[in-house]
Amino acid sequence: MGPFVSLATPAEEIPFTFVDVETTGLHVAMGDRVCEIALLRVEQDQEVTRFESLVQPPRPMTPGATAVNGITDALLVGAPPFAELIPRLQALLYQSVFVAHNAPFDVSFLRHEFRAAGHAFPDLPVVDTLALAQAHYRFSHNSLEAIATALGVPNTTRHRAMPDVLTTRAVLACFITDLRRHGPVTLAHLMYPSDRRSAVELATLNATLQDALHTGRCLHIRYQAGNATQTSRMVQPLEMSYERGHRYLRAFCHLRQDERNFRLDRIVEVKIVAEK
Repeated sequence: MGPFVSLATPAEEIPFTFVDVETTGLHVAMGDRVCEIALLRVEQDQEVTRFESLVQPPRPMTPGATAVNGITDALLVGAPPFAELIPRLQALLYQSVFVAHNAPFDVSFLRHEFRAAGHAFPDLPVVDTLALAQAHYRFSHNSLEAIATALGVPNTTRHRAMPDVLTTRAVLACFITDLRRHGPVTLAHLMYPSDRRSAVELATLNATLQDALHTGRCLHIRYQAGNATQTSRMVQPLEMSYERGHRYLRAFCHLRQDERNFRLDRIVEVKIVAEK
């Protein structure tokens, strides 16, 4: 995670930036791009600033995307290209925690847009309300709209960026209220909802993994797979990800001579190898 917000930070002290993007389609790897973005910065549970804009993508809208979000090519005429928005986005994201529903989707598109404009996407802590829902609840459906309805959140979701951002903020507030019934809530609880280690233990683990990712060093790990014996492995970290409420380290495993995904809550011990 980024260097500015500790995993031990209480939820009420975390500077959150809620984010949502609408896109020309669902697949960034197939050339889909951002066509609308909204951000809402919240500090001490108070709105600091918000920003929303249509974005002129370098490709047409797909019929499927227009059917969902209602954004047409005609609506995008005169909208700024993404590159023009980057300074404003950087200011809103600065030293904050990125929050989105199904955050990997938004992060992947934003990372691509920043890269296409010649910029690096900020290295921020990420809180995913979808991961929190999967870890702590059993909703009939985990879409943002379904979760908001189940929680009694006034549902403004229309698959447009700012309404989805406002709904995500309200949903996270409900989740934090529920979690506080079991004790204080920190950033560690929000980022790693399925891991039962302390905030200090998670901070140490996270710092070690990020150090290895940034320096290219290998790791020695002790790993407890679901129904298997504990193994010791040397791995080359590639990226962090999460799915279905769990965070994973994707790495090349020298034991298996192949890429593997290691669930963070099953990594018992991790040490950086001295040399690259």
